[in-house]
Amino acid sequence: MAKFPAIQKLCFVVGPIGGNDSDDRVHADWLLEEIIKPVFEEHFPNFRVERADKISNPGRIDEQIITALLSAELVIADLTNLNPNAFYEIGIRHAIQKPTIHMHLEGQKIPFDISSFRSIEFSRKWPKDLEAARKTLTEFVKTAVADEYVVDNPVTFSRGKVEFAKTATPSEKIMQDQLSDILRRLGTIENAPSAFSVLLRNMPSLEPTNGKYRLNPALTKSMRVRLDLMQIEVKPREVQAIGSFREDIERLAAQFLVGFDIAGDNVSVVITVADTPQTRQNVALLLKAAPSHDMTARLL
Repeated sequence: MAKFPAIQKLCFVVGPIGGNDSDDRVHADWLLEEIIKPVFEEHFPNFRVERADKISNPGRIDEQIITALLSAELVIADLTNLNPNAFYEIGIRHAIQKPTIHMHLEGQKIPFDISSFRSIEFSRKWPKDLEAARKTLTEFVKTAVADEYVVDNPVTFSRGKVEFAKTATPSEKIMQDQLSDILRRLGTIENAPSAFSVLLRNMPSLEPTNGKYRLNPALTKSMRVRLDLMQIEVKPREVQAIGSFREDIERLAAQFLVGFDIAGDNVSVVITVADTPQTRQNVALLLKAAPSHDMTARLL
């Protein structure tokens, strides 16, 4: 009886590709040819690796990409340069809760929404960098294709929060609120100006003086650099809106702001957020979205 060749599983690669000879294409080819393919050829021969621009079947490219995203046993997503198409494709993959491995070029800043989920940071400056990236990717793939692997991404995390809220005890809900507040504060730090980064770089700067430790002058100088923050005070105009006022404002702010802190009650609320050009644009949209409330924005 004739033996049919085993059908290979699909590892689909998404990320910035760009036109021929573009920087994005050079980067994408280095990642595909020198890191991803060698790993699968050596360790995972039951997989075939395919990138969107390498699809040879006739038909609509966008339809084929979405089909691959939905059907592939594994997706490797390159977050480098924050390519919009790549993030759209990652969103599809997260929504269907199938294994996805994130990668990015060293020195790139990953958006806060997914920065808490592990991403392989790689470099291609030296041959040893490529070898290190292959080794790390091999371990990630072994984990992702294991039968017992449980998919974890921002969508599964949010769904888990919703399910948790349905059955959580009052004390568990308080803990959840505290964790959410910590995440908002981390977002504020991430979006803060570079003065905060200067402060962090100088943190290990304690110097012994007469048997005691003091902060070195460089650190104390950095600490005098003020972080730029914006506060938005919100008050309801209509008395009947007071009952759910804070909850409504927090939900509204979440539509326009990232990494904000909120304090107050159902009479007056103060939103604190890092002052950046993007924040100012979003605050303007927030003001327009709440015509029934009095809002005052000021810099700290």
